[in-house]
Amino acid sequence: MVDGAATLGAMVFGLRAAGQWAGGRGENLLDGGTPFYGVYETADGGHMAVGALEPQFYAALLEGLGFPAEDAGDQWSTSLWQATRERFAARFRSRTRDEWAEVFAGTDACVAPVLAMGEVADHPHMAARGTIVEVDGIPQPAPAPRFSRTPSERPGPPTPPGSATREVLEWAGFTEVERTRLAEADVI
Repeated sequence: MVDGAATLGAMVFGLRAAGQWAGGRGENLLDGGTPFYGVYETADGGHMAVGALEPQFYAALLEGLGFPAEDAGDQWSTSLWQATRERFAARFRSRTRDEWAEVFAGTDACVAPVLAMGEVADHPHMAARGTIVEVDGIPQPAPAPRFSRTPSERPGPPTPPGSATREVLEWAGFTEVERTRLAEADVI
């Protein structure tokens, strides 16, 4: 798990080596340091996630927010970021999460509603991709990646705690006698 988590940070290590990730938390490109990559609160207390890094996505973000591109200034001018963030925050607070989701639906602005866990499976994008499957009435992530010619095995239902204890102990080399003694001693 540690190696996998470290691998997820490869881009950040690269940005740091290039001198493009030097600030503290919330001061960098992908951690909310820019006004065009972060999360904004909406009028109803919901949130919208914004990830409009590339110029075409940023232009779509400005259009959706109703800000003329010529008034926005240079996207990459760090001296403008605080004022831009404040303008974006005020604008996002002017509508509800669902209203903003409708504004940005079908655009290339890289803006999406932040969903509660109970909303994820029913979101049209997630449903269209088959991202969430239901197993014995319990929603859970579908296996990934999904290939058209090699379907993945569907996950099984959750198992009760301790239901595989004997099998795990057998796999770990415990004999039947040892497993029985552990059970009799209420260890397992």
